[in-house]
Amino acid sequence: MQVRDLVPDGSRDGLSRGSLGGNHRRHHGINNIQKEVAMKIVHWTLSVLLALCVPQMAFGEDRPEDHEGGFFLRLSTGGGYASTSLTNGGSKLKLSGGAGDLNIAIGGIVSPNLALHGTLFGWTITDPKVSLGNASGTANADLTLSGFGGGLTYYFMPVNIYISGTIGLGRLRINGAGPVGQSNLGPMFDVTAGKEWWVGESWGLGVALALGLHSVPEKNISESWSGASVTVRFTATMN
Repeated sequence: MQVRDLVPDGSRDGLSRGSLGGNHRRHHGINNIQKEVAMKIVHWTLSVLLALCVPQMAFGEDRPEDHEGGFFLRLSTGGGYASTSLTNGGSKLKLSGGAGDLNIAIGGIVSPNLALHGTLFGWTITDPKVSLGNASGTANADLTLSGFGGGLTYYFMPVNIYISGTIGLGRLRINGAGPVGQSNLGPMFDVTAGKEWWVGESWGLGVALALGLHSVPEKNISESWSGASVTVRFTATMN
């Protein structure tokens, strides 16, 4: 996809040509189905956990005092706002909008209340707003940032409040009726603060606030897509 393909009509002067991986085309319909299936699996899993754990909460089972060891799994999904922009030839192109968010952390407790994990994380904006200077429009496409990295989570007990951070590599992908392509790999960061409530001996449900940052290189030019996201997540954690 040429970067200029995203520019609102009448505002293309001054923006040099680049590519968001025009040689890596995917079928738009198949991509949407894959994302819908992934989100449904996460939502279904959280719903089942809630249904199973609420009766345990009602009966007041003993709660662990610490995260002392063993396998660690945190499933998180939610939504918020995300944006990314690229400056090329003196012009700034920005894509932004409401975003669906997904974060899956898998690892283990390496010391009391400290988890080391690999993390799959990212967001998707459907029909992002496209702006260049005073001109704006909407791209008929899905813009996705996805990546994988390593992270740490630390719990402050007994209140079961945690902070978590992940550093990884990811790329932007866009699939639509017109623009299709992807960027090169670049750094991604995620910082999360959350609170969980024990709903059994091994499971906790909670809510979290997350901040994400990224800077992924565009293909064929030296500039990068850079931006941030702020999301609220609902979490289910097993330890």
